[in-house]
Amino acid sequence: MTTMTDDIGVWNDLGTVQAEKKVWLKFPQTATGANATIRVSFQCSDWSKLSSYILIRPRYTTANSDATGASARIYPATTPVICEMHIPADFQERSVYFRNFEVYKVSRRRPRFVGITPDAILQVRLEELWG
Repeated sequence: MTTMTDDIGVWNDLGTVQAEKKVWLKFPQTATGANATIRVSFQCSDWSKLSSYILIRPRYTTANSDATGASARIYPATTPVICEMHIPADFQERSVYFRNFEVYKVSRRRPRFVGITPDAILQVRLEELWG
């Protein structure tokens, strides 16, 4: 897993995916830290044509279970967005720290336009704070 260090701490790179409308896509790397802080960065083909936002959710998969956590709405920005995705206390007591993250692209309504609203290509990079 690739890491990056800055003034805040050490960030584990969980990968980059191209967000798709109405499809949950899993990031390539599994988050292994117990820290709740994640950083989301965006690359957009044309910011002026972007008419969507994303949802990010954790997915806890063990040998015998598969559970999905609550999603967070994040609006794309030209600078990285920091948010918290807490691991439930009961999971932490049971040492369940491993989780995968998934992203879902949602189109915003634009009632003044008739038909299909154009939207830009959006790539999402996710990092978890490690130390």
